[in-house]
Amino acid sequence: MDYLGLALYAEGPTDYSFLCPLLARLCEDVCTRDAAHAVEVSEVLRLDHPRAADEASRAQRIVLAAREARDAWRILFIHADGAGDPERKRREQAQPAIDGLHQEHAEARLGVAVIPVRETEAWAIVDGDALRRVFGTTLTDEALGLPSSAGVAEATSDPKALLNATFNATHPSGVRRRRGVSPMLNALGEQVSLPRLRELAAFSMLEYELRQALRRLSIVK
Repeated sequence: MDYLGLALYAEGPTDYSFLCPLLARLCEDVCTRDAAHAVEVSEVLRLDHPRAADEASRAQRIVLAAREARDAWRILFIHADGAGDPERKRREQAQPAIDGLHQEHAEARLGVAVIPVRETEAWAIVDGDALRRVFGTTLTDEALGLPSSAGVAEATSDPKALLNATFNATHPSGVRRRRGVSPMLNALGEQVSLPRLRELAAFSMLEYELRQALRRLSIVK
């Protein structure tokens, strides 16, 4: 049996909350479908760089964080929000680190970019059924103010604001209202539909790059 250790270097705490369970599920799904052998997929390790590296470039911080945890991962996901220009963000915020990881680890450990078109929250608003389960509501997509299609969700100019508005449409009260959406992002990452996400161009690119990395590691055919 192969063991696939996973790690993530993300922009912020809410990104870790949503992406860690989602990326583990994606890897499990790909390996179940296409792995040459049985694969045990790890939980996604949250990486942070050493405090001494605060002034280093992002790529250097990622490489240092990866070096400290090198025994725990074979795939390191590198997240950056696309902010409307995902190609530039990938080039500036992910590719230098991916290149640095390759220089240090060759083909033994690989980096994979995770670049939503704007923000990670666009991936959380693509599945109304998951939102209903997590928010505990029976409101329709229309009543929740959700986008009419995956393409519209991906093109939304402020996905974070839309996700918050969707949550507020359920009329939360008390502690639940004060805490907001953030405590629910982990559950959304666990439940959002992979087939729905695959309708998003940015998510499809993530899966393509993941499959390429898994082939290079001789995990999938």
